[in-house]
Formats: sequence, C-alpha cells, structure tokens
Amino acid sequence: MPAASTEGPHPAPRFAAAAGRALLHWYEAERRDLPWRRTTDPYRILVSEIMLQQTRVETVVPRYARFLQRFPDLTALASAAPDEVLAEWSGLGYYRRARSLHAAARAIVHEQAGEFPREYGALRALPGIGDYTAAAVAAIAFGEPHVGIDGNVNRVLCRYFGVAEAPTRAAVRRQLTSAAASLLDEHAPGDVTQALMELGARVCTPKSPGCADCPLGPRCIAAAEGTQELLPVRRKQEIRNVLEAAGVVARGGRFLLARGQRPGVLADMWEFPTRDSRLRQSIVAEGDDDPADDLRRYLAELGQEVVSLRPVGEIRHGITSRRIACTVYRADSLATGARPAPENAELNWFTRAEARQLPLAASAKRIFELLQSGT
Repeated sequence: MPAASTEGPHPAPRFAAAAGRALLHWYEAERRDLPWRRTTDPYRILVSEIMLQQTRVETVVPRYARFLQRFPDLTALASAAPDEVLAEWSGLGYYRRARSLHAAARAIVHEQAGEFPREYGALRALPGIGDYTAAAVAAIAFGEPHVGIDGNVNRVLCRYFGVAEAPTRAAVRRQLTSAAASLLDEHAPGDVTQALMELGARVCTPKSPGCADCPLGPRCIAAAEGTQELLPVRRKQEIRNVLEAAGVVARGGRFLLARGQRPGVLADMWEFPTRDSRLRQSIVAEGDDDPADDLRRYLAELGQEVVSLRPVGEIRHGITSRRIACTVYRADSLATGARPAPENAELNWFTRAEARQLPLAASAKRIFELLQSGT
C-alpha cells in the first residue's frame, strides 16, 4: 500500500482538474435537496455545519428548521441566554457545539457590529470555530478557495490519494488539505466541498463503498489496489464500561437536579444526582464499593439524609468512548432542602414541566421516561 510522504500527495494538474470536473458533474446530478443547500446565508450555513458534526443528516434536518425558527438570525441567537440555546440543542448531543455556535454569534454581533467575517482566517478566529467549520463556511457562503475536511471528506481523500497514515496526525492533515485544494474549481469551491461531503456520505462509505458509482473511481488509488476498506487508517479507541447510580429525590411534585456536578461534555446540562464507578472495562471487582453506597454518601453531601434507596430500573447510554449502565434509585430522604453542591455545581428543585424547558442531559430525559412508565 502506498504511504503518504511528508511532502503529501501532489497529483499532476491535469489529473486533479479532471477529477474535480468529474466530481462536480456527479454532484450536480446526484446531490440531495437539503435545506442548507438552498441558501448562501452564512449564518444558516454556520448553523448547519456545526449541527452536522457527528450527527446524521436525517436527524439534523428537522432540528435545523426548529433551531432557525427559534433563532432566525445572528442577533436572535446572540441575545439568547446560554440555557435557552442548550435547551433548544437538547437531544443533538455534543453540547460543546451549541456553546461554540452561541459564542461565535455573540462575538460577531458584539465585537464586529454584526458583520459576518468572509475570509477563512477571520472565521477561524471566532471562538469555538475550528479548521473544518471555518473552511466550509468560507467556501460555501463566500466562494473562498478552501475545502472543509470532515470525516466523510477525510475518507474520500485518503482513499483517492492512497494516504496510508492516520489523518488525525497533524502532518497528514496538512497533506490532505493540500490534496483537497488541488481538486478545487475556482468558480465553485463551495460545490466541491459539498460534493466531497456528499460522496463520502453516500458512495465512499466506511464499509462496502460503491466504487462502481464513484466519479473518482477510475483514478482512485485505493480502488485500484483493493484497499478501500483499509483506509483511512484508524487509531483504535478504547471503549470503557462505566457503572452509574442516579438518585431520584422528589418532594411536592419537584425533583432535585444538579448541574456542573461532573466536568466535561455534561458540564452545562442538568442531571439527577449521579455517581459513577471508576472507569473500567469489566464488571465491578469484588471488594469495590457498590455505586449505590457511593450515591448514598453523595446525597448526604447534598443535604439529603437517605432513609432508603429503591431501584426502579436501569438505563443504558453512551458518551464518546464510554458505554454506561445506570441504575436508577428512588431515594427517600428526611431532609427538606439541599446544600450547595460540591465544586461550585448548582442544585435546584424543578417540576417535570419546568425540567422540560431546561438543557437536560440525555440520561435525565431517559430517567423521566422511566418514571413516567411506572417501571
């Protein structure tokens, strides 16, 4: 298998130009009619590009329309409270994306008088905007000569140019950026970006790619060598099993919820008080603490003197590289209030209706569903 050199793949200009033309002809005939492809409004394109990161198109289409109905322009989004934005994003996951979008809107409105930056460098300087998003918006909205390289585009480029090194490496990313630029049509850089995305999503798929239907197939190195399913090279990610225990404390129709009790992707989301086991790849070893005992101690720290913990069911979910099994307990307690949560987290009591308006963690939604079912 050919390996990418430190110089990167540099096809002959005629070779690359022919591939770019074939790609554009294919895209014109085969592209899906998606709502963000009917506009050049940079705000709407920014929303779509951030939503589409690590989320399927079928999921994004209805949420994109709903988000724009709630926040139709930069000013509306910039003036919203963070909790409003997170609540509207709820269910899409990877909430850091929502925070990035909100921060970028505020920066444009408050620091740039609402003038949307047109160039890649200025877009890249916005808070929370990375290489991919800046390149995609610059190309699609403003016709700048850049290619947004997401997972789908990475796969197309690695196979087409025969890049046999992990695209997560900085040197390889530079190679792929250079290679992608060679495919650009000066009159339609946005279409080339979207064509590569479309090709990766529908034809050059991770498994069983449709090479016979690919406009790049006749010149693709991986197709010629039969290495399509070996590229791109992947760095193996360790999957970790986690046991959790969540406590449902309710009084007068209100539930005790916490925000900021755990750092990371859930830092801005409201959850039921939750404790997790040490990250491990097997069942809790003999002699380890039962997560329920840890939950009992944690609730005591929150001012809830627990009389009993009664299991009411289990939910299973995943976050990045973790597979989580969470046992849900009904916690009967004597306390009438709640102390400040550890490490500057927030605690409060909410009705079900109030909780539905919050940026809730997916696990909290599942627990409410479990309680609703009477399980």
